[in-house]
Amino acid sequence: MVQGFLKDNTLKQIRDNLRFNFKNSNLQHSIDKRYAIQTAHSTIFRLKNNLNESDKFLNFIEQYKNYEFGIFKVDSLELVFNDWYQKEDKVQKLYEFKLK
Repeated sequence: MVQGFLKDNTLKQIRDNLRFNFKNSNLQHSIDKRYAIQTAHSTIFRLKNNLNESDKFLNFIEQYKNYEFGIFKVDSLELVFNDWYQKEDKVQKLYEFKLK
């Protein structure tokens, strides 16, 4: 529901490095198992309850489709072990990668 556009190929470089290192390790991996991943996502918010007025919600999102929210710089990435829902008791930070 939030879209962004890269100004360089940093994400591609990070993914290529991950692919190379996973392929040259004995770790189980599923990168590119079905297709090459080219996008990234971030969970901006989660609903605690069912969405009752989905039409209103979708209209609101449509109003802000081209809104410029600003930019931010990512200075580190975390490799984590987790379940699909990122439950706090399941998340284990394995490593933090500092970016330049």
